[in-house]
Amino acid sequence: MTPREVLAKHASSFHLASRLLRPMDARDITILYALCRLIDDLADEHPHQTDQIKGLLNALRNNALDDIPVAGFAEMARRRELDLTPLITLANTACEESQTTPILNSESELIDYCYGVAGTVGELMCPLIGADRKAGQSAAIALGIAMQLTNIARDVLEDAERGRRYLPGEWLGDLAPATIAEARPIHREPVRSAIARTVDLAEQYYSQAEPGLALIPRRNRQAIRVAARLYRAIGLRVKAQGCRYWEGRVSLTGPERAKLAFTTLSGLGDKLGPRNA
Repeated sequence: MTPREVLAKHASSFHLASRLLRPMDARDITILYALCRLIDDLADEHPHQTDQIKGLLNALRNNALDDIPVAGFAEMARRRELDLTPLITLANTACEESQTTPILNSESELIDYCYGVAGTVGELMCPLIGADRKAGQSAAIALGIAMQLTNIARDVLEDAERGRRYLPGEWLGDLAPATIAEARPIHREPVRSAIARTVDLAEQYYSQAEPGLALIPRRNRQAIRVAARLYRAIGLRVKAQGCRYWEGRVSLTGPERAKLAFTTLSGLGDKLGPRNA
């Protein structure tokens, strides 16, 4: 599967937004996404089998770019002088996740995890979209964390069915994943409350990311704003529908994504972060 096919299959919201990027930047970001997706899939779909992730981790640590099995990555990383440190953090987080079933206990653990799997991706993308690496770093990390928090709020049931709990135990009386997955009425309210809290936390990080958008060249800025608003809309819908996680994953339809993209591009959409109205 080519990097573009990987993006189209696994990231419908960002795939739509990526069409607005400058062509060379879109190509490079698609290659980066393919590698990040490979790392994530190895951790997610092959639990307790860490050899491949460790191989990638060693290649990154030793700057052995030609050993990375993603078409075009070595050339892109050299041309862009890509800082591999966030990728190493991402691969290391994935390696840990493949060895142990994630059960998070505190908000600080939640944010650390979100940085490891998504804040790092924002950090990597920062120079690829034309933002100054140092000036834009904190905003890029914040946006990555916000998007991952949205994922967590959306996927509570799926994660629980796989024995995982990313909602902090301190928020829900330490309910076990199996109990969350069972979704008996007596246990639903603390989970719903924790999901709403996760969406609210994501809103704070979307707000932190907003100032950084001004650092991105206009065309790419519009693409990233569209991607962020599409993601954010999912979390807001989860909360608006009462965080009814037992009913399954919340998503946007194709027409809804297209409409939201249009309103964002036309300047009719609101900024990222908590709304005033």
